Amino acid sequence: MSQICSQCGHPIPLHESSGPTCMQCELDEYRIVRNYLRSHPNSNAMQIANATGISISNILRYIKSGSLTMVDNDRRRPGR
Repeated sequence: MSQICSQCGHPIPLHESSGPTCMQCELDEYRIVRNYLRSHPNSNAMQIANATGISISNILRYIKSGSLTMVDNDRRRPGR
């Protein structure tokens, strides 16, 4: 028994969330975002999307899943 991949429309096994082609594309996109952030660590989702061409929804999904983490860069001194 199988289900349909929500990204590509091809049949996939029930325990998978996407097809093998989509999974490779996801991994490739994640690597692009990760590499961009290594060079531009203070970028926000919009800047990443504009620079890489990867959708904001995918970037936010990486954050939500824990694949990427957000850092609070608030540089205010204590007591200010």
